Amino acid sequence: MVLFITGLCNRKCYYCPLSENRKNKDVIYANERKISGIDEAIDEAKICGSKGVGITGGNPILKIDRTCEYLKALKDHFGKDFHAHLYTTLEITEEHLQKLKEAGLDEIRLHPRMENLKNQDKKEDKKEVELNKLVEKLTLCKKYIKKVGVEIPAIPNMDDEISLIIQKINEIPVDFINLNELEYSETNYTNLLEKGFNEKNDYSSRMQGSQETALNAINLAKKHIIANNKEGYNLAIKMHYCPSTLKDSVQMKNRLINRAKNVAKEYELITDEGLLIKGIVKYDELIVAEKSTEDSNNLENNPFVQFLKYNELELGIDYEINTCKSEIYLNPILLEEIIEYIKENNIEAEKEFGEFRAYISEYYPTVDKLEVQRTPLITKKPKLNLKLRKKNLK
Repeated sequence: MVLFITGLCNRKCYYCPLSENRKNKDVIYANERKISGIDEAIDEAKICGSKGVGITGGNPILKIDRTCEYLKALKDHFGKDFHAHLYTTLEITEEHLQKLKEAGLDEIRLHPRMENLKNQDKKEDKKEVELNKLVEKLTLCKKYIKKVGVEIPAIPNMDDEISLIIQKINEIPVDFINLNELEYSETNYTNLLEKGFNEKNDYSSRMQGSQETALNAINLAKKHIIANNKEGYNLAIKMHYCPSTLKDSVQMKNRLINRAKNVAKEYELITDEGLLIKGIVKYDELIVAEKSTEDSNNLENNPFVQFLKYNELELGIDYEINTCKSEIYLNPILLEEIIEYIKENNIEAEKEFGEFRAYISEYYPTVDKLEVQRTPLITKKPKLNLKLRKKNLK
């Protein structure tokens, strides 16, 4: 599970991809679910079948007490094997680390200021200052946290700078470095273009040159370490390159599939991508309300529901009624078969079941149930006042 503990941050990285509803806002999300308490975080972890948590932001250490409170609660609930790692900056202190250790943190990943490593100012060597600070903070982290590493974006044309980071942290040594493929979002797109970067293609958010920089930086670091080690090859850290396709198509997909399995109703189908599909029959809310007040009739007694009951379909298992939206939910394949039966037998659907619309809905298994596709089976015919329209055209 990804626990977004706060959107507050003391940096202004030009490549930050956070969305407007998270960036610089003190909000909490468990995966895609906005939450306000620890119980909701635990619930989301259960629903997704999470085996661990990645705590991120913003900068989690700006809300260190909240971070530790959530971390400890998750550890207490799921046990010590529930792996917890945290992303943060070089502003981390010994006090922060002591609290994180006591809360049960297993792993920490530091992020230096990448813009300082590309510094061209001859008066002040920001690159050297940033590298020394990185080594200092990583060394401090090793005193408190079991697993320590670095995680940064592979910014195009920073091959030498990233290679130098690898060489420096290999001397400590730390456990790993993760190089993430640079991606654009709504909030960083303009900044990236102003820096001279371009999209890799027109069907993804990948930035051109990022993958090449990551792989070249790893190879440069290996060559340098080997060349400068008289005793032979001594690469002490693990180096990982994480393409955006892995993060989007594999990690996200697995999370959705796990969540879908835990939240899907009996009548909903789960796609290979982890989305949910259901059939929807929708009646006019006003019509239902009128009938309800006149003769105590409601959606549960309407002709379509009676048809489902007649065919021995069970409420709550084979179908569900949402009286607030005047909708009936059922298995999409079953709904298609019903509509096909109506059409094949020349049944007047409106006369038999009243005026309704029917469609197949495909949506995310998240709290907001974001719909990605709607396929109409029966649509409501619009009532046009053609006489009035003809008069207005004159």
